[in-house]
Parts: sequence; C-alpha cells; structure tokens
Amino acid sequence: MPAERFEFHISVRRLLIGVLLTIVPISLVGLWSIAQSQNALRNNIGTHFRSIAQSTAAEVSRFVHDRLSTVGMMAGAPVLLEPIVTANSSYRGMSEAAIGERFRKIEEGWNTPASDTLVQSILSSRASQYLRRCREQDKRFLRITVTDARGATVAGTHKSLDYYQADEDFWQQIHAQGRGSVNITDVLYDDATKSYYIGIGVPVLEEGTNRFLGAVDALVDVSTLFPLVQRPHEGATWRTSLVKDDGTVIVGPQVNLALDLKSEEVAALRDALRELGARQTGYLEADFGRGGRRLIGFADTGLKQDYGNLGWLVLVSQDTREAYAPIRAVGRLIGLMSLLGLGGVILLTVYFALHRRQVVTEIEPLRHEYGASAGAGT
Repeated sequence: MPAERFEFHISVRRLLIGVLLTIVPISLVGLWSIAQSQNALRNNIGTHFRSIAQSTAAEVSRFVHDRLSTVGMMAGAPVLLEPIVTANSSYRGMSEAAIGERFRKIEEGWNTPASDTLVQSILSSRASQYLRRCREQDKRFLRITVTDARGATVAGTHKSLDYYQADEDFWQQIHAQGRGSVNITDVLYDDATKSYYIGIGVPVLEEGTNRFLGAVDALVDVSTLFPLVQRPHEGATWRTSLVKDDGTVIVGPQVNLALDLKSEEVAALRDALRELGARQTGYLEADFGRGGRRLIGFADTGLKQDYGNLGWLVLVSQDTREAYAPIRAVGRLIGLMSLLGLGGVILLTVYFALHRRQVVTEIEPLRHEYGASAGAGT
C-alpha cells in the first residue's frame, strides 16, 4: 500500500503578503536601527576621546601640583630658614640707600672672580647642600635658588645669574607687596640646560605672623610631560597636543614650543565652546577645509584658575574617516543586507504581478453559434 504523502499548499498571494509583512518591516527597522546605533557609537567614540583628554590633563595637572608641593616643603624646611633670617638681620640699622649700594657693588662683581669667595660661601652652606640633595632626589628640578626678604641670593644648587633677584618680575610676583604668593611661570626655555621649564616660586613666611621672609624659586623641567601627552595610539591621523589657551602648541606630533605654531583645533574649539552643549560633552567635530573633518576631544588642565600663566588644554583629535571606520563597515554591511531584502521583495512583487494567472474566456461555443447562424442564412 503506497505511503501517504503530506502536501502543504499555499497560494502565491498569501505567500507574497507574508513576505511583505515580514521582510519589509524587518528591513525598515534595520535601516532605522543603523542610524540610531551609529549615532550612539559616534557618541561613544567622542566620549572615549574626551576621556583620553581628561586623563592626560589630570596627569599634567598632577605633575605641576606635585612639584609645587615639593617646593612648598622646601620653603618650610628649617635648614633654609636659618640663612634667610641671618641675611634679613644683617640689614638692621642700614638705610635704604646703604642697602642699595651694597647690592650694587655685589652685583657689579657677581660674574667676576671678585665674587668667588661670596659664591663659595653661599654654595657650601648647609642650606645649599640640602637643596642639592633635593635636586638629586628629583632630577626634574634644574635649579633651585633661595633669596631673603630683599631679594638677595642666600642659597642655591647653582650660582644664579644675578645676585639680586628683586628686580625680576617672577620675584615680585612671589613677594606680592609683602604678602607672599605662589607664582608659576609659563613654559620657558633654559639655555644653560637646553630644557623647557616652568618656574615655581613659593614664599617663605614667618610662622604665626605670615610675614614675608624670603622666597624659594625652582626651575622645573617639563619635558617629562611630553611622553605622557604623546603616548602612541593607532591611526595615521591621530594626534594629542598640549596647547596654551592662545593656541600655541607646547608639545604635539613633530611640534614643540620653539616652533611657535598655533593649533588648528583651538580655533574650532573656541567657536564650539560658545555653545554650552560642546563644553558639556567635551568633544566635537570640525571641518578643516582640505584637511578634512576631525573629531576633537578636549580637556582643561584646570591650572589657570589658580595659576594665571598656565592656561593649558589637552587636545585629542583624529580624522573622522579613520575614527569612525569600524562602525562604518558594520553599518554598511547591515544597510546592504536591509536594502537587498527590500530589493528582493520588490522584485518578487513585480514578478508575480507580471506573471499572475490570467482568466481566459471560452470562445469555442461562440464560434459554433456563429457557424450555425451562417448556415441558416444560406
């Protein structure tokens, strides 16, 4: 007995309706999902750029604060207080004119053999030995100089360029009209050590009265910051820069402060920061003409609010074609599959529309009737 066969029949019309109700919505949802997911992924990549900029800015800020803390500890060391107090006591009973004449004579012979005895006395003191030990412990300190309340040098790791420091702007900033104030200079270049540095100045204040007694000024090498800023990343168009708020690049890919170049990203950043949204997100996209479109993450080091000379920003940027390359490949693949699905449905619909079964009218009976009528007429 032959086995019974199971047969399932479905009309073409129902099949077409089922395809339309499944593939078309899925394809449309797929295209909508691509747009939404790409926006989300772009935001995630922008947030990643912002995070890199923020972490780098935090390291730069921590570097400065750590060095400032060390100089502050030096300023409070009793071994430095001794020569400062001794020097300040030596001015008692002297007129301003006599003090000025004393400084003038020493300054005239400071860079001659006539000052060798005084220089040797300063550099061999316990205070200077302490400063050299501090420098040995942290090689980022290039030079450290201690002055008294009048600006005369009383201790140091090296012979200072001038004996009298009070006519220098940095010293006046530390003196602050007798109140005493921390001062940090902008990035400078030291010919003697061939290094980029910042000057950190901390006042020495009398305990209890906060009377200004003297100052500790340290030149700090900032070149160790440069590898932190220029850590390697993937991508030919990736660049991380430390810049001043006027756009001058402190360090960047194949750029240093000596070149006195302005950052392209800072101009775009200024325009964007006028909008609250860009400031809150910490990243933006900007057009650079022939340079293409770039994604820029940015972060303020936060140093300027305490130290006016340090308006430093960290910028992380990359060409958008390279930055978004991974999500573009996936998006294009999903989009292609969705479009192929829609295209297949359209072709299927057109095919069945053109090849649907046509109703054929029987004409044979009519032909017989016509023949019978013709015979009767004959």
